Amino acid sequence: MSTSACLAVLALLLSLAGCAGLPADRAAGTPAARVAAGSLYSVQAHGITVGAAVAVPCPACGGPVLVTNAHVMRQAGPEFALRPAAGGEAVPGRLLATSARIDLAILAPPAGAIPARTGPAPDRGARVWAVGPEGLGRAIAQGPVAREALRMRQFGSGFSARLGALMGFSGGPVVDRQGRLLGLTTALTTPGAAPVMAALTGMDLDGLLNGDAREVFVLSIQAIEAELARLAPQP
Repeated sequence: MSTSACLAVLALLLSLAGCAGLPADRAAGTPAARVAAGSLYSVQAHGITVGAAVAVPCPACGGPVLVTNAHVMRQAGPEFALRPAAGGEAVPGRLLATSARIDLAILAPPAGAIPARTGPAPDRGARVWAVGPEGLGRAIAQGPVAREALRMRQFGSGFSARLGALMGFSGGPVVDRQGRLLGLTTALTTPGAAPVMAALTGMDLDGLLNGDAREVFVLSIQAIEAELARLAPQP
């Protein structure tokens, strides 16, 4: 690695010390503040954050549930915990169902989980905000919708946005200017070498350095709601 690259990484790591804090604190003053304060949870396995989950209404389920990506739960394994983004003790999590059609897993909601308000599919160019779990160094990102309709075969239907969401943001909420839930951060449309770099370094360096140029796929709330109605798991 060149000297300039080493210095850039060092400066980045030092800056992350100033980004520490709970996701709800980092989202304060943004449209994502409400969902981060009452609806967002970090998914943890053996004390390590592997993704996020968000509470949503589910009339077919008889009450709210948490939703996240199925690939987050594959990382978490059978024993996982949920820690509120606003702080507090982590509680044992429980998997209710996993979709075979889209990248979606449904979890039992902890006591006090507040379902997020949901919104319509966004237009191209609309500004959106993504919130991630704790422990990543960055907990919030924003940017414009790039493609208002996009289907990714392994993940489902939704849209894409250019925003600095890190790979650890998976399962976290993406909201509009009114704070309404539009979907879940799910994947990079063109991941390139980012996953390899993350595996080697233990952090998403590519995202931290160049994240604003990324095109991120968001699994839409409409696709999620349709799958919730089909599966109708009972908390």
